[in-house]
Amino acid sequence: MERVWHSIKELLRAKISPNSFDVWIEPLTYAGIKDNCLILNCPNNFFATWVRDNYLSLIRDEMSKRGKDVSIKLIPLENISSQQDGQLHLPQFSPTQVPKPKLCNRFTFDQFVVGECNRFAHAACWALANGETNHSKIIYLQSSAGLGKSHLAQAVGHCMLTRHPRRRICYLTANDFTSQVVRAIKEDHVDSFKRQYCKECEVLMLEEVHCFAGRGRTQSELATAIDTLLDDNKTVIFTSNKLPRQIPNVNDHLRSRLSGGLIISINPPDRQTRRKILDKKARMYGVAIEDNVLDFLADNLHGDIRQIEATVVGLLAKTSLLHENTNLSLAKEVLKDIVGDPRPITLEDVTNVICKYFKVSTNELRSKSRKKMIAWPRQVAMYLARQYTENSLEAIGRQFNRDHATVLHSVNKITRQIEESGELKHQVKFLMDRLEGQAWQI
Repeated sequence: MERVWHSIKELLRAKISPNSFDVWIEPLTYAGIKDNCLILNCPNNFFATWVRDNYLSLIRDEMSKRGKDVSIKLIPLENISSQQDGQLHLPQFSPTQVPKPKLCNRFTFDQFVVGECNRFAHAACWALANGETNHSKIIYLQSSAGLGKSHLAQAVGHCMLTRHPRRRICYLTANDFTSQVVRAIKEDHVDSFKRQYCKECEVLMLEEVHCFAGRGRTQSELATAIDTLLDDNKTVIFTSNKLPRQIPNVNDHLRSRLSGGLIISINPPDRQTRRKILDKKARMYGVAIEDNVLDFLADNLHGDIRQIEATVVGLLAKTSLLHENTNLSLAKEVLKDIVGDPRPITLEDVTNVICKYFKVSTNELRSKSRKKMIAWPRQVAMYLARQYTENSLEAIGRQFNRDHATVLHSVNKITRQIEESGELKHQVKFLMDRLEGQAWQI
């Protein structure tokens, strides 16, 4: 089996980027096979979590193609937290034993970056976790994937267990719950299944509730379980990528329960929040990223938090492997690895950057005005247009309502001034960085 694993690694080398392979696949080492389970060692818990989330399905597929129908277990070489002992599976836990839910160690309140996009959600979950009044024992967190709803839900669990270590928390996904219902029906212990939720579950944390769509029997059992929990003043947290009213094929009873609490939507992170996330993720690894690199990434990363984290990890991995400091050039390479090549810069891009940073309008740039506050930005715009686009002097002139001779004069003038003035060179470099950033627009 060890030879098979090494051949799988070579196949994976051809399927993912060299940088990703070196960082996430190469460190995986064969540790044996037990009970039809392939055991792989990896550096630490964070590494194991990242590989599970991003590469484990690919590894399984390659194993299957080789006729190896085995499960895969990742073993961190560092000490494993006791909280990873196992997932709580109702209705099998014993009243004499306090089970530990399987919560991600990184999903705590102190690791959550608060911004305008998620401030309300954070405040509500914090209040619930710490026993403060938030007007509801039910919280429904809605957002697109990767915006932090699972992080907040699990942060509540971590906080509650810290305050009350023997609190019985049941954390599971919609698919987990459905499997439990199916098993209870097949084994004819539905009543026992319901009693376990009534007696042994104090906090129900249920992820991806949109997956209940069309599952009629499961919906009925869940609604009944929720009623039982609420009658006993217990806590329920839902997460979903849809609002309750948007989930199709859900019976009225369950939709009413989903809608009966505090419904909170989490929005994509704004620029300021993206910058805070980038900085915090980097500092988690003991690295400080320069301000200009943070600004560039914050300006141009518009995806979810997972994409932001992937960028930080990729940047730190690249600097480590190349033995270089983090810099703007490496940041652009990493961004290219994640989202592809930047689009071509256009005359409109140049105009927009000039208008934004010089506080002038397009009409003013195209006007006959020779005032310095208009003429100099116009000349810089022509210089940048010549540097970054393949447009002719005539085409650039038409953009700013000038002839080609005026464009050539402006380009030559700005070129001389940059060579003579360090301050001007710095200013133009700033504009060039902003312009290059616009080309990504992720």
